[in-house]
Amino acid sequence: MPTITEISSRYIDQVAELDPVRGERWGVASDPTRLTDYSPAGFDALRRLLNGTLEALKSAEPPRDEPERLGAGFLEDWVGGELGVIEAGERERNLSIIVGPAASTRSVFDLMDKSTPEGWQHIAARLRAVPACLDGYRASLEDGLRNGRPAARRQALAVAEQCGTWAGDGKGGWFAGFVAESRPIVGDGALAKELTAAAVEAGNAYGRLGAWLRDEYAPQAASVDASGEERYQAWARFLLGTDLDLDEAYQWGWEELARLEAQKAEEVERIIPGGTFEAVRDLLITDPKRSIHGVEAYREWLQYLTDEATSGLSGREFDIPESIRRCEVRIPPEGSAAAAYYTSPSEDLVRPGQTWFPPVGRTSFPTWDDVSTVYHEAVPGHHLQGATIRLVPLTRAQKLGFVSAHGEGWALYAERLMDELGWFRTPETRLGFLCAHAFRAARVVADIGLHTGRPIPAAAASIYPRWSGRTGEAWSYDGAIDFMVLAGGMARDKAESEVLRYLSWPSQATAYKLGERTWLAGREAAQAAAAHAGRAFDRKGWHARALALGPLGLRRLGAELAKI
Repeated sequence: MPTITEISSRYIDQVAELDPVRGERWGVASDPTRLTDYSPAGFDALRRLLNGTLEALKSAEPPRDEPERLGAGFLEDWVGGELGVIEAGERERNLSIIVGPAASTRSVFDLMDKSTPEGWQHIAARLRAVPACLDGYRASLEDGLRNGRPAARRQALAVAEQCGTWAGDGKGGWFAGFVAESRPIVGDGALAKELTAAAVEAGNAYGRLGAWLRDEYAPQAASVDASGEERYQAWARFLLGTDLDLDEAYQWGWEELARLEAQKAEEVERIIPGGTFEAVRDLLITDPKRSIHGVEAYREWLQYLTDEATSGLSGREFDIPESIRRCEVRIPPEGSAAAAYYTSPSEDLVRPGQTWFPPVGRTSFPTWDDVSTVYHEAVPGHHLQGATIRLVPLTRAQKLGFVSAHGEGWALYAERLMDELGWFRTPETRLGFLCAHAFRAARVVADIGLHTGRPIPAAAASIYPRWSGRTGEAWSYDGAIDFMVLAGGMARDKAESEVLRYLSWPSQATAYKLGERTWLAGREAAQAAAAHAGRAFDRKGWHARALALGPLGLRRLGAELAKI
């Protein structure tokens, strides 16, 4: 019988073979010239692998140690969750500017080695694979239409616009600019010409996909944005690792939002006594002295905050090994979604962890709300967690895997920890932190409300009096954008990108706050146990033990945290 360790390692290699884009993201050694097969045949192969892995787990040797015990539960939930999403037909209507195949295929080039001629040869081969890759993806979307599983029209048009941005004017678009970076490495010879031609082919493929989505798919797409409860729960089992009590989560989200709005009001009063949040937000956005000017200056400032947090926390709150202290701040290309994101280090740690902050066309960057985002994406958030997991004794799949509620919940917990430690040193940056958390609480209610049809409750009017006329109404796309502007303190274009994200990725938006709630409950239980035993709570030690659990769904995470 195979061991859990063997099944876990084999699964990673098999997924990386079937899905080279995912393999590149994991930093697993695989063929760097191929792209993922998003065609119906490709998804059938993935389904067979997922089913085969679940069967292998059933016949495996009993776990031999703690890493295998944790790894077996993780792999069962992770594989089973993805299989449930596929069985629900979600891969046949996967249109998303965040996680859809078009976005994932483009972004894989950001992670590839560009330092050697050999690296650029791999890029040229992978660029040549783009047209067939997108054709296969289109075939799956066509199957979805035939099978009565259309994506929402709004998502089709959003991805079409994204594809058009990257396609450019028929001369390679984003891909032409990307391969231009090769000149200092490859010169002007045959490889340079090959890269240029492949870039044009890739750009034109994105142009064709975008035109097809706009002109042919969108007219056949669904007019309703919502997923409904059945699809929503399938996604929740995959992304959160639990079955959600939607009524409880919806009510709790409103309660959490009320708590955070009260704290926001205190910081608003410190900045402009007697002023409104809107007046303070306008000041923080428009005051040139409160902004960084220029994209490169913005990147350098973000890198400074990242390095400062790493240095300041290392040895005090966390033991951060030298091998994972490097976390690079990068700027993604235009056409990316508006939210910052993180990419983990490679399996061997040669490629460092990276945070990506989209400028979204801006050249001036207010600083009040990005400090909290740095702590979320880098240290002590995603980078500390993700890179630490690479080093602790866990099965291979658990080292490389990711459960949204576990990872995003920790990152939100990390922001709160930095508040507890006093790292938000001004009312402006603490207001930014509170807005980030109010924004995540607003995500819970907006996401559940939009997808499952729950009405806007009376609680909304007590938190936001201007919403008194909406009590009892159903959520709408435009109303959700208004709500995110109000609750999250963000610009309208960014709020629109957020709502598009929620609608294309059911339940993921709830992972942050519901995940944080599980982490906090675990810490509170440990504090209570320490008090009951008459000893001081060792926060640093608890963090180390908690991170060493590796990624787990919320159901398993809550149970494991209660033990440590």
